[in-house]
Amino acid sequence: MPKFVVSKSHDAFVYYETILEAETPDAARDLAQSVHYEGEWHATGYTQEFDDFEIDEHSGVRLLADGEAIETFSTIGVTAQERDALLTGLRLLQLALARSDIDPSLGGILTNDGAHAGLDLNRIDALCERINV
Repeated sequence: MPKFVVSKSHDAFVYYETILEAETPDAARDLAQSVHYEGEWHATGYTQEFDDFEIDEHSGVRLLADGEAIETFSTIGVTAQERDALLTGLRLLQLALARSDIDPSLGGILTNDGAHAGLDLNRIDALCERINV
């Protein structure tokens, strides 16, 4: 019997923060809500989901491809400095794989000790692009 992937969406709040100067908390709130406020908003990494959901009626069902696995995305909050360190590590991994010169202990981390195939050069590049937003 064929297997299908079904997508649903949740209503959610995604939280952001900004830093601004004001005399009082109420004044800070008013300034942040103003259409004239041009300060920078930073994602906190916190998302609040609600129990209601909707199955996507137009493109929410597709056939599961042979060998395809569905994985949950993990989200982490990192600072700009931490993001740059992650990108550096991924680029170094990419260089080691291209040279076929990867330390066996790092290869074990890349594959979770053989639990799955490690990322190839193209997938590492795509991951770096996603991280570098």
